[in-house]
Amino acid sequence: MFLPVQIGLPGGSLIMHKVEENGYIIAITTAWVGAELTESEHAAIRQRIQNKPTDPDGYTYKLRADNLEWELVELPPAPEYEPTVEDKAEAYDILMGEEGTE
Repeated sequence: MFLPVQIGLPGGSLIMHKVEENGYIIAITTAWVGAELTESEHAAIRQRIQNKPTDPDGYTYKLRADNLEWELVELPPAPEYEPTVEDKAEAYDILMGEEGTE
């Protein structure tokens, strides 16, 4: 029997869902997206999240949806960006409330 997680709130309850992307759990939410979670599924995922290993530099852990195991994944390099004079002038105009006054 499927029993979704219902979190008691005054005047009602919320049903928990999980959102997956590319085989990883990327969110648990009360929004009406993803698959509904049973109480035991929700408890298992929360327990794994609460015990996530510390990310080493340049890496992160992602939670696999199929077995709830943490997988070490290398982070992509941060994009290099050097603002131009025009970018700085535009940012200044926006901060000063002068955007689009040219």
